[in-house]
Amino acid sequence: MRAMVCREFGSLENLKVENVSTPEVGVGTVLVEIHSIGVNFTDILAVSGRSQLKRQFPFTPGVEAAGIVIAVGEGVTKIRLGQRVLGSKPQGTYAEEVIFLEDEIFPIPDSMDMQTASTFYVVALTADYAISDRAKLLANETMLVLAAGGGAGLAAVEVGKAIGAKVVAAASSREKLDLAISRGADAAVLYPSEKLDIESQKNLMRELIDCSVGDNGYVPSIGEINSVHDNAGYNVVFDGVGGTYAEPALRALAWHGRYLSIGFAAGVPRVSLAPVLFKDGDIMGIQPVDDQVRLPGRNPKRMEKLFGWFDQGFLRPQITATYRMEDAAKVLSMMSERKVKGRVVLITERSKM
Repeated sequence: MRAMVCREFGSLENLKVENVSTPEVGVGTVLVEIHSIGVNFTDILAVSGRSQLKRQFPFTPGVEAAGIVIAVGEGVTKIRLGQRVLGSKPQGTYAEEVIFLEDEIFPIPDSMDMQTASTFYVVALTADYAISDRAKLLANETMLVLAAGGGAGLAAVEVGKAIGAKVVAAASSREKLDLAISRGADAAVLYPSEKLDIESQKNLMRELIDCSVGDNGYVPSIGEINSVHDNAGYNVVFDGVGGTYAEPALRALAWHGRYLSIGFAAGVPRVSLAPVLFKDGDIMGIQPVDDQVRLPGRNPKRMEKLFGWFDQGFLRPQITATYRMEDAAKVLSMMSERKVKGRVVLITERSKM
């Protein structure tokens, strides 16, 4: 079989297609013939050597995919041969055949196609975990979503609307904002794509707060960190971009606001904690993988809820482009330059059979 293999960290061009041995099933595992692969920002970190997870060369990146079960190991009871499944694992999905633990995969609903399934698990589960479990967003609260045109951002918009909240989308292009509006965002804020200087941060903060309360809302200056009007700011901020966008968003928190740090597409931010103190707020780091290990058994119930939202039309991954698996380096390069909106998938040759 073929797989994308990384033999050294650094350039994304180090990722090459190779012929490798087909893995064998063991106790509690299944072998899945992969048809479609979801592309995620964490794949860039893996190949470039910036991932917090340890990697041993050679390795195959990729954390989610969808396909058909072609072999079942001893002790597997919930998955059967020939079943369409989606799954997620720490690495290895950029391949034509992948071994999963039984608990890492779920049957695909009849209403969901294979490409959609390959992009559903990671962002939907992360967004719901962050917004529902950690931030405990309530109906009629207000949430800001940064990087709202990307996969995780769009999922956050959809989860927020499914809960019944007001959602304000922020992104670096009109196209990305249009995508967020199409998925239910109530308002949109366009921010510059380049690194923000202090004046640009002040302007963005004012625009964010103004958008949170409407035309008659109170808009404090960046120095008035302890002046929080009753109707100003966001109950929850979902931040998947970081960088110089984090400070204005943090200062736009409402009283008792919850700031969710999802990732750092624009770099790891350095922010003042003063706004959090004076707003009696919370900063939460979101990393659901460890929670799944430490607190097992919760995912089946969560996936049942997420599949239900899919069937109701609340949660629908927006696939904007499809590429061959061999084009993985090109796709990751576009993602690293923030040129990707929605979700992008890689298709294997097996999908044509």
